[in-house]
Amino acid sequence: MTTPVPRANKSPAAPNTTTGSALAALWMASFGLAAAELPVGSRVLYETGFERFEGFSAENDLAGQSSWIGYATDLAGNSVALGGNGLLPGPTDGFYGQTAYIGFNAPAATADFNVWHPINLAPVGDVLPVVQFTVAFQIEASSDGQIPDAFRWSFYNAAEQRLFSLDFDNATREISAILDDGTATQAPPVRPSGFLFRNAEPFDLEVQLNFQRNLWTAKLNGSVIVNALAITTKNSARTLGDVDAVWLIREPGNPGDNFMLFDDYRLVATPLEEIPPTLEVIGLIQPSGAFVIRVLGEPGVKYQLEASTDGASWFPVGHGRAQSPDAYVDIQDASAKDAAARIYRAISVP
Repeated sequence: MTTPVPRANKSPAAPNTTTGSALAALWMASFGLAAAELPVGSRVLYETGFERFEGFSAENDLAGQSSWIGYATDLAGNSVALGGNGLLPGPTDGFYGQTAYIGFNAPAATADFNVWHPINLAPVGDVLPVVQFTVAFQIEASSDGQIPDAFRWSFYNAAEQRLFSLDFDNATREISAILDDGTATQAPPVRPSGFLFRNAEPFDLEVQLNFQRNLWTAKLNGSVIVNALAITTKNSARTLGDVDAVWLIREPGNPGDNFMLFDDYRLVATPLEEIPPTLEVIGLIQPSGAFVIRVLGEPGVKYQLEASTDGASWFPVGHGRAQSPDAYVDIQDASAKDAAARIYRAISVP
C-alpha cells in the first residue's frame, strides 16, 4: 500500500541528481485548474469556503444553510433523522477560517448520511464537458473503544442515481473506488486503489470527470489514486446532480465519534476534450541512460512526451498510446543521458 505525499510537499521539487544527470518531471499537464488558469469557456458551477461572509454560521447544522441538503437512511433505506454535521469556527490546522464537517454523532437508527449542494448540470449538445471537482478534507479517527466508520465522496446524476464513490475506510485506512455495477441483491464491489490515508492530516482531492468518454480520474495531493474508470457501467444519464460528503456508519446504533472535515469545495465545467494527463517518474534504464516517464491518461489516446530546459521552448522526445484498462503508457527519453537537466510535459496528439 502507498500513502500519497504529504500535502505540503505536493509541488514539484528541485531536480533529483541521478548518475550525473539532473532530471526533473514537471507535471505541466496535470495542474489543478486554479481560478487564473481556467481554459477559455470554463464555468464555475459552484464553490464555497463555508465562510461567514458567504452566509454560513458555525452555530447551525450545515444542512439547511445556503442550499445545502442532508439526508439519512436506516439499513432498510427508510428516511431517518440526520447525523452530525455543521461548521467549526476555526482556525483548524491545515485549513483557513470556518470548516464544514460530517460525523461525530448520530441517532440510533442512522446507517448512512449524506450532505450536498445541488449542482444539476445537464450537458446539452454533442460535446460533453470535462468537470473538475476539488475539495480539501481531513478524516479524524474514532476515540479508543469507539468503532471506526467510513467516509465517502459520492457522485450522483440529476436523476439521483449514484454513479461512483471514493471510499475512505477509517478501520483499515484504505482508499477504494466503488462504481455503480451492483445488482438488486448484491452491493457493487469495492476496488482497492492501493493507497492509504492518514488520520488528522489534510488532503487535497481532485476528481476529473470526462462525460464525453464516460471516464473519471482521482488524485490525492497530486498523486493519481484512481485512473480512467467508468463514470457509469449501466449507461445511466451522464449528468451531474451533486457531489456528496457521506458518513457510512459501520454499526447503526453504535456510531464512532470519527468525523470528516472539508473545505474549499469547488466544481468547474471546462471545454476540454480529455482529462489532462499526469506524469510519474519511473527512472533510468541502465546501461542506456534512457529516462522513463509514465503518462497516465485515457485509454486509446496517443500522447507525445515533450522536454524543455527552460520551461519555454519544448521539443518532442517520444510518444505512445495509453492502453486499456490501466490507461497509461511509459515513454522513454533516449537522449536524457546527454542533458544536464530537463523538465517534461505530455500532450495528446492525433
